[in-house]
Amino acid sequence: MSIVAKVGVALQSVFGSIAQEVAARTHVIQRLRKFSPESLLQAFVLAFLQKPNASVKEVAQMAVQCGAEVTPQAVEQRYTPALMQYLEGVYRQAIGFVIGSCQTLAPILERFVSVTILDSMSQMLPNLMRDRFPGCGGSHGGGKAGFKLQVEMDLRSGAIQHVQIEPGKSPDAATSRQRAQYQPGSLRIADLGYFNVSVFARMTRESVYFLSRLQYGVSVLLPGLGHAINVLEWLSKQPGPLVDQAILLGGEERLECRLIAWRLPKEQANRRRQKLRQETMSKKNREPSTERLAWCDWTILVTNVPADKMTPPEAVVLYRARWQIELLFKRWKSQDLVAMLSGSTEVRQMIGVWARLLAALVQHWLVISCSWGDPSRSWGKVCEAIRSFVGRLVTAMRSPSELEQWLNELMKVVAKTCGRNKRNKPGTAELLNDISLLDFALT
Repeated sequence: MSIVAKVGVALQSVFGSIAQEVAARTHVIQRLRKFSPESLLQAFVLAFLQKPNASVKEVAQMAVQCGAEVTPQAVEQRYTPALMQYLEGVYRQAIGFVIGSCQTLAPILERFVSVTILDSMSQMLPNLMRDRFPGCGGSHGGGKAGFKLQVEMDLRSGAIQHVQIEPGKSPDAATSRQRAQYQPGSLRIADLGYFNVSVFARMTRESVYFLSRLQYGVSVLLPGLGHAINVLEWLSKQPGPLVDQAILLGGEERLECRLIAWRLPKEQANRRRQKLRQETMSKKNREPSTERLAWCDWTILVTNVPADKMTPPEAVVLYRARWQIELLFKRWKSQDLVAMLSGSTEVRQMIGVWARLLAALVQHWLVISCSWGDPSRSWGKVCEAIRSFVGRLVTAMRSPSELEQWLNELMKVVAKTCGRNKRNKPGTAELLNDISLLDFALT
């Protein structure tokens, strides 16, 4: 099935059968008068897709386009707990659709069945939700209520493979996604929050690859040595800008893998030290140790990908590509305003949260369908271009052929107007397509 057909099926299902099913379960529609389940969902989601801070009046205007001739006052009366539950229910079903492009972002990614980037996005919530989604209780970066979205994104196809909603206080290391099953030959890239040698050992047994930074303090042994080495002392004696060494990871597991390391430029290392000091003082009210500060001079990766499948420079670029999920979260927050709690009541705030999350998900499907696999495209610009097409999307969803025509027209606009701005340094997609462009300063 083509990407256009996949997006069409997902949109018509979400705004059709899923809307009806969840509406029946949540009783959001008591009597069929102006709003139907479909038009109610379209009005809120598409209004926030078109304008993330949409007013009641603008939701009403979208509702009229969707076939529900209602006033702003009628929309005002829809801000109820039932609508909040309705939007959440639809979102939980919508994230089950995995929409990926048929075009691979770069040939290097085709060496793996999939290249999954795992990360989480935290979302503060009104106190109304503290029993269901307890936050960190006002500690570092937290509040009484909040949730985390554990998101897995496939760098090959751009697909959001999985979204899991967890309480905000849950640490990344404890997420059940640590036990997720991947196809043999897949690669998972995750940051230090998910570092776990036992998880890496299980993945290795299942023929799944991992790529991660090395966590400070974890035992590293060299083959043939019966004791752990001082990693920094050992690295300082290695020749060349890049170190690539077979190691045994973990004091108990002794997992066979590779260590790939390079020393950072002084300016970048100092920025890391400054950030480390701030975080340690904020969380523990003390300075980090001298050895921990010295660790900032290096980037140290561990992986079970064999050398003939991934060279050290390729490992550098692939781990840097992890930032694509951070940029996705940035677009959701800065462009789609998913983190904004707007509204005079907590129920209104939660309605905004679920509507914006749904809008951001639909937006991502459209971005993937018309720009993934083209390193010259700016995905941020594509998101903005989609907003101007939302009004026409309402009528296009009436039939698969109209929706396909709408998507093809969107692709033409994206191709002509959404190119990346010229930069001095290549972006992630360009580096993945040409490793020789890597100008990373290795000292």
